[in-house]
Amino acid sequence: MDTNETPQIIVTDQGKLYLLETAKWAKFLAIINFIFCGLIVIFAVACFSLSSTLSADIPIPLPGMFFTAYGIVLLIAACISAIPSYFLYRFGARAQKAIVSDDTVTMTEAFEWHKKYYKFTGIVTIVGLCIFALCIIIGVIAGIAAASLY
Repeated sequence: MDTNETPQIIVTDQGKLYLLETAKWAKFLAIINFIFCGLIVIFAVACFSLSSTLSADIPIPLPGMFFTAYGIVLLIAACISAIPSYFLYRFGARAQKAIVSDDTVTMTEAFEWHKKYYKFTGIVTIVGLCIFALCIIIGVIAGIAAASLY
């Protein structure tokens, strides 16, 4: 092989069928996740509504503040969940288009969206694991401090 040649990957017809099926499932999963994001937003709005109702009926602000905070957490979770769903949907749509039209440029774009999906999911996983480890450390320190009081 000449060093000036760029290596090429040849995808067989069976491989294209696998990619097409994968793209369909990716779009399906992304749409389902978008629906769940919408439901989470509806629950967040319900929490805000419940918060204002409780704040009007109960003289202490604690229950209302709890539901407001929970609503904010739900909105953040919906936004974070919608981002990889968008990436996954774009991958599925582009991959389907590329395979049907046998377009290499569109398939490259599909793989770029696929990479973004996994990169984002990986970063969120790392952040979640760090938060989890931090909670364990804080819990152990709080447990030790509480035990030393007695």
